[in-house]
Amino acid sequence: MKLVIPGIERIVLLGGGRLLVALAQWCKSEGVPVSVVTSPRHSIETIEEDTSLLDLLVKENVDFIVTKDIGTEETRSFLTDLSDAFYLSIGAAWIFGAEVIGTVFEGRLFNLHGTRLPQNRGGGGFSWQIMMGNRLGFCQMHLVDSGVDTGDIVRTREFLYPPQCRKPADYQQHYLKENLVFVTDFFREIRREGVSLDTTRQSEYFSTYWPRLSTEINAWIDWNESVDSIERFICAFDDPYEGAKTLLNGEKVFIKEVCADYSDPQFHAFQSGIVFRKSSDWISVCTNGGTLIVQSITDEGKNSLLEGIKVGDRLFTPHSMLSERANRVAYTPSGLKRR
Repeated sequence: MKLVIPGIERIVLLGGGRLLVALAQWCKSEGVPVSVVTSPRHSIETIEEDTSLLDLLVKENVDFIVTKDIGTEETRSFLTDLSDAFYLSIGAAWIFGAEVIGTVFEGRLFNLHGTRLPQNRGGGGFSWQIMMGNRLGFCQMHLVDSGVDTGDIVRTREFLYPPQCRKPADYQQHYLKENLVFVTDFFREIRREGVSLDTTRQSEYFSTYWPRLSTEINAWIDWNESVDSIERFICAFDDPYEGAKTLLNGEKVFIKEVCADYSDPQFHAFQSGIVFRKSSDWISVCTNGGTLIVQSITDEGKNSLLEGIKVGDRLFTPHSMLSERANRVAYTPSGLKRR
């Protein structure tokens, strides 16, 4: 399909996160009028140090609205004066129905997706990538339709996450750098004269979908898995999240900063989870196929527990909690949906 995008006079960013802030700052520096539509849960997220998204938008003097429903009269009124804008969704929290796409955005709503499409539709992108060992990164802009990440692809750029990227915070930092260049290059290209693009329809038989994740629900460690699987799982819930969870002496603890090691002999399945060696800075834990070295283990108050752990202690997750981690989670514009 041929898509004609006229030169842009202003930009509307929908969603939240560091990339949205960085793009808003770029617009201000380039003299491009910019407005933001965000949700309650995105508005209070910490973007840098102790500063929320709203704090930064106020600081940058960016016009914005916070809404639970993208189709309310208040939101429609806010967007009415921005009808000539380029609309870009960045992790937006709302479901865009066909009526809203057609009447509010006049079919000109675009979305930025950070993984390969039509594979890897859905949420929890970096965590799923880490668990699957996927090092391919994508800058993908596509039209928004009434499906989930199903619209025609407008532009794509592929990159690699370097070996030092191990946890979501590492991926986020590299993704921000790559996508900021990708989007600002696109804005520069179409700002003055516009562009005519050949879009690409997504092939459904290649599609995959992964649901959103929550550390509260999904982050329980199964010590029966292989050492490689456990290492990736814990890395997937590392910074900026609170960490993967298990029990130590009956108390919930959070684990981060792990690596697999193969220098010790094989262990029996019954030994999985046992702390068999300890240093001042880490503990060695038996797992299927190797040793898991743990450098960070904390309580719910984020206090380190390394000093008090004894060899012979066991990290253990009851079956009831492992069953809970299989539950599918959902988020509303206000936050995690309680079932």
